[in-house]
Amino acid sequence: MGLLLVVSRLLSRLLILATAPPAILAMFGSVVPILDLFNHLQLLLFFGTLIAAIAGRLLGLPTVWKMVAAVAFVSSAWTFGPEWSSSLAPRPPPGPETTIIRVMTHNLFGLNYDMKRVAGVIAEQDPDIVALQEYFPEQSELDALLKPTYPYSVRCQGGKRANLGLYSKFPFDQEMSAVDCPKDAYGLQRTAHIIAGFTLRDGTHFSLMTTHMDWPYPIERQRQEFEAAEEAAKAVRGPLIVVGDFNSTPWSYALKRFEAKSGLTRETRNLITYPELFLLPEGLLQTIPFLPLDQVFGRGIIVHDLYRGPQTGSDHLPVIFSFSVASSG
Repeated sequence: MGLLLVVSRLLSRLLILATAPPAILAMFGSVVPILDLFNHLQLLLFFGTLIAAIAGRLLGLPTVWKMVAAVAFVSSAWTFGPEWSSSLAPRPPPGPETTIIRVMTHNLFGLNYDMKRVAGVIAEQDPDIVALQEYFPEQSELDALLKPTYPYSVRCQGGKRANLGLYSKFPFDQEMSAVDCPKDAYGLQRTAHIIAGFTLRDGTHFSLMTTHMDWPYPIERQRQEFEAAEEAAKAVRGPLIVVGDFNSTPWSYALKRFEAKSGLTRETRNLITYPELFLLPEGLLQTIPFLPLDQVFGRGIIVHDLYRGPQTGSDHLPVIFSFSVASSG
C-alpha cells in the first residue's frame, strides 16, 4: 500500500508538471502570441488539470503542489468553460414560412480516396450546398458522383491549402478571381478561398465563402492568412457565411480576433472535429478527436441547427448546419 501511494503521488506530480505550465502560460496568449499555441490544447489541459487538482488533494500532496494544480485548473477553466457553456444554448427554430438552406462543410483529407463513401455521406445528409477543403485532383472521382445532384460547382486547385470545391443544387454567381485562387499557392500565399452568391426564390441574396488555413505556427503566417480572410469577408456585401478548416480552435486568441475584426459571428461552439485519423509511418491510426478546427461563421443569418456528421474516411468530421437569412426589417 505504501509503494502504491508513493507511485500515485509521483504520477500526480508529473501530471501537474505536464499540465500546469501550459495552462497558466496560455492565459497570456493575447499579449505573447507564441503562448497562444497552448490554447489549442485546452480540452486536454482542462481535464488534465482537473484530474491533477483532484488527485493532489486526495493523495495529500504538499500545499504548494495543490496550489499550482488549482491555479492551473482555474486558468484553463477560464478559457474552456465559456466555450463549453455556450454550446448548450438552444438555437432558434425556423418560422412556418422560412426558407431553410442546408450546408455541409468538410475537409476531405488528402489521403482519403474512398470518394464513394464520401458521396454516400453527402447523399445521406442531403445538403443544398457542399463546401470542400483539401480537395485534391486525385479525388476528382467525387466530382462525377456529385454532379447529378449538384449541377453547379466550382473548384480551386493550387497548393496544399488551396484545393477547394463548392457544389450546389441551385445556381450561384461565381465571384472567384485569380487572386482568390492562386495556381502556385506554395510560397507567400498558401491559402485560397471561393466566394459564391446565391439568390433565393423570394429574391433574398446571401453569399458563402469557404477557405482552408495553415497550422497556427509560424505565428506571422497565420496572422497574414487571417487578415486576408478578413479582407475578403469585409468586401462581401449583405448576409455572408464563412466555412472551412481554420486549423485554429475557438480557445485561441487568434481566432477570437478574427471573429471580432471580420464582423462575423462564430456558430460552431465546442464542436470537436479533428483528428479522426492520425498519420503514422506504418499507416493511419484511428484516434479520438480533441480539436475543434472546422468552423462556421455568419453575418445576417440565423443558424437553426448545427452538428458533426458521420465519418467519411477523412481525418476530419464534416459539419452540417441549417440556416435562414435574417430579415432586414
